[in-house]
Amino acid sequence: MGLHIFWDNSNIWLVGRKVCQVKEPGDEAAFRIHFSHLFDFVRDNRTVEFAFVAGSVPPASDPLWQRFHSLNIQVVKQERGESSGSEVAVDEVIQLEMANRVLDISPPGTMVLLTGDGSGYTDGHGFIKQLERAHKHGWQIEVVSWNAGCNRRLKVFAQTNGAYRELEPVYEKVTFINNKRWAQ
Repeated sequence: MGLHIFWDNSNIWLVGRKVCQVKEPGDEAAFRIHFSHLFDFVRDNRTVEFAFVAGSVPPASDPLWQRFHSLNIQVVKQERGESSGSEVAVDEVIQLEMANRVLDISPPGTMVLLTGDGSGYTDGHGFIKQLERAHKHGWQIEVVSWNAGCNRRLKVFAQTNGAYRELEPVYEKVTFINNKRWAQ
């Protein structure tokens, strides 16, 4: 039973930056995620059948998305809102891909979600709702998140119905400070 990984890049980076503010104050602007180390942590020596990341388009010169491609992770980039400059529909793109895997893959595997975002649940949508659907269809569930920013309901759902893996214990392995500290 292989892994199907869904990565909310913005959430992992933004909350990680807040963790950096506590662990390495003053270095937030240079905070980076070491994608291959984080991917290795998530994989945990298991077979990955599918990996998907979505996020907002960074500046054209940013090689961010190429790093994901080099790890064989499918990438979907969303344009930022023209008037707001903020993310538009990134979570929904990930949730749609999660739903498609539940419908299209048999037998079910293990669904791993990298996010801490639990918004929308009380309205019947969002990441928790998608995980509930996957679990109902026989999928194993894992959530990988920064404890500092994980929605309480998302964490409890993962702990009750699968596994919750926090990132704080591996902070030094999955992050680095540009031009200052390398990932271990």
